[in-house]
Amino acid sequence: MNYDISKDSLSVRKIEFEGCNEIPIDIDFSLPDYCPDIQRVLKCQICPNITSRSISGDRLNIDGNAIIRVIYTDSESMKVRCYENSMPFSSSVDIKCTPQDAFALTNARVEYINCRAVSQRKIDIHGAISVCATVFSKNTQEISSFISGKDIQQKLENIKVSDLIGIGQQQFSVTENLEFDGAKPSPELIIRTNMFLTLNDYKLMPNKILVKGEAILKLLYIDNIETGSTQTVEYTFPVSQIVDIPGIDETSKFVMNGEILGHEEQIISEGLDENSKKSISSEIRIAMTVMAYREKKVKIVSDAYSTEYDLTLMSEPFSLSNLSDNLSDSFSSKFSVKIPEQEVSKIVDVWSDVCSAKLQNKDKLELKGKINLCVLALDAENIPFYVERIVEFINEKPLKDLNLKTEEFNSEINIVPKSIGYTIPKDGKIDVKVNFEIRTALYSNEKYSMVKSVSSEGLKLQDKDCTATLMIYYASDGEKIWDIARKYYTSVNAIKSENDIEEDVIQTDGLI
Repeated sequence: MNYDISKDSLSVRKIEFEGCNEIPIDIDFSLPDYCPDIQRVLKCQICPNITSRSISGDRLNIDGNAIIRVIYTDSESMKVRCYENSMPFSSSVDIKCTPQDAFALTNARVEYINCRAVSQRKIDIHGAISVCATVFSKNTQEISSFISGKDIQQKLENIKVSDLIGIGQQQFSVTENLEFDGAKPSPELIIRTNMFLTLNDYKLMPNKILVKGEAILKLLYIDNIETGSTQTVEYTFPVSQIVDIPGIDETSKFVMNGEILGHEEQIISEGLDENSKKSISSEIRIAMTVMAYREKKVKIVSDAYSTEYDLTLMSEPFSLSNLSDNLSDSFSSKFSVKIPEQEVSKIVDVWSDVCSAKLQNKDKLELKGKINLCVLALDAENIPFYVERIVEFINEKPLKDLNLKTEEFNSEINIVPKSIGYTIPKDGKIDVKVNFEIRTALYSNEKYSMVKSVSSEGLKLQDKDCTATLMIYYASDGEKIWDIARKYYTSVNAIKSENDIEEDVIQTDGLI
């Protein structure tokens, strides 16, 4: 005979795909007539921008545009110059399934770049970028919550789960016009740009959430082509977006993720003559994603037996990834960058080219990563030179400060080098201080065993002694009453009642 098992349903976040696709960047181009000849290449950059992404059936399609920027010194005045080119790219990934209501998080990073000046007018570039994606969907997972049957004894385990309410995502564009009010001279040529997005606030509304943050744009530009003088400037402007998630309310727990898919800056002149007022137009493409959860208490049947019949019991392991904590923190790290054996007259700019990190549990929550520090400076003769160095950083946080339920966890890290400061060169090195901002969701990986099916052929228990009116058992300290009851085909309640025991575990050695 079969026993009926009652089921309960959980909504869970399922990762349908997670991986990267490497795309080669091979391009050569000649400088246009308005650019001066190359004396020496200082730095080549690839800035990959994602212009669109979509899920169609079992494929994730990503399109983008790689901006290739060459920073060099010209052969006549030995001043800093810059030229940009672009190359479109696309990536199509097989998700291996056709998920319903799926959403993707994407990013593109530079793997490597090699460039050389073939001549004073021609550049040859070879490199690669990786387009990485994680595809999520909302899935249903059934759990066994109760077994019907008078002869059935079952072990019910109470657990807390993160029941997924829904996933919401909104892509949008922001256009900002950056004015120069006299505090800084107007730009004539942009050398480089960096942009970061930080999320710092939210407002819950019925079935939706308003996410607020800041976009931080950093620029290095030339304000006078003839003299080659440079300026650095930073702009911060607010970003907000409403994301629809049916069912979200004030009791919900949620994870917010903001991605800058790409940004483009260009100089805008109000007139045709060289003295016309100039500004910089910045167009930013942003994706805002929110995953909302509701904490739910459920019971699962982790073990069962019959007091009358031989049972065929089928159990299976299953795991849940529960949202434990949202970590939002900032910290600073100090580094030293060795410079060539030459006198430095001026530091033009210091920035971070690459930043990657991972979290691991080593008695403490350890954040470990790498940052590529880039320094553009002038020597004693005011000739530009460039150095870079990859350095490691570590930041630790006590586990007691976090709400992690298990030692095993996974995380989704968003870390940005929000600001960089440096000292005047001394003893052949520059001391650099980087202020990081980190936002990460911590998911506890919790493992359970669950009874999947129960059946019996109706055969009475062979090894149960039905003649004894009293059975005495010597129990050891720490022994579970469930295990004793299961061994002798009785119930936990019967043992507790007969021996006036309240706990589920034997406290001292003795007879019961």
